[in-house]
Amino acid sequence: MEEREKSDISRFINIEKPYFLVPIFTVISFILFWLGILFFSYSRIAEIYWYAFSVILALIFTYSVYSSESFRSIRVYAGSIILFYSLLIFIGTMPGYYMAKLLPAVVNQAGQTITAIRTSYTTVFSMSIAIFLNNAKIDIVSFIPFIGPFVLGIAIINTSSVVWGLSFSELFSNNPYWFLGPFAVVIAPDTFTEFSSYILSMIGGLYLFRALAFSGTESSEPKEKLLVKAFLYLAASLALLYASAVLEAFLIIRFGL
Repeated sequence: MEEREKSDISRFINIEKPYFLVPIFTVISFILFWLGILFFSYSRIAEIYWYAFSVILALIFTYSVYSSESFRSIRVYAGSIILFYSLLIFIGTMPGYYMAKLLPAVVNQAGQTITAIRTSYTTVFSMSIAIFLNNAKIDIVSFIPFIGPFVLGIAIINTSSVVWGLSFSELFSNNPYWFLGPFAVVIAPDTFTEFSSYILSMIGGLYLFRALAFSGTESSEPKEKLLVKAFLYLAASLALLYASAVLEAFLIIRFGL
């Protein structure tokens, strides 16, 4: 009975089936947002409550990654990329609005950090190294089974929220082009490559988990083969992440994007 209940839940909360997962994330974000409205008058509670968005959604994401009975790396990749873009395009609007209203200092600091990176480095090489070293922390942690998807979920949700938080701050200051921030991030090619690198690392972590937990069983590949796959995915993710950093630095310095 318990196994059947788990199977029923997994059918909906499964990264390989984003047509279930994306609406679930949207509804939960919407509920969290309206619950958070109740705390607008209580600043101490409101500032703590903000973490509910990233923690709850990251826990669901982690479960969705490990709930599948069968593992298909292509489906995990496709489902993750759809979910991440959904967070960036519209799910992130709710926590982003919450941040802009209640945590303007955090949003402002994020904006200053972005500006500092853009102005502190004058060459593609120096900027790409700085971007890569910053993002490599997320990429490497994403490789750790269970912990990786949770940290990656936190990072993507926070990024989406900050992007929308910055845009809503522009809206509140009567900037008619407030919506261009998220639009620019969505269409930027380095967004796709950066998301892809994190997902590849996470998939490598899934192979590592299978090597540690299921090697030796009849339905599993040999441990050595799974480990090779795991570290090949990690190496590929780091290579792609550096290429993404070079691309991002080039677009910033050459075109001011």
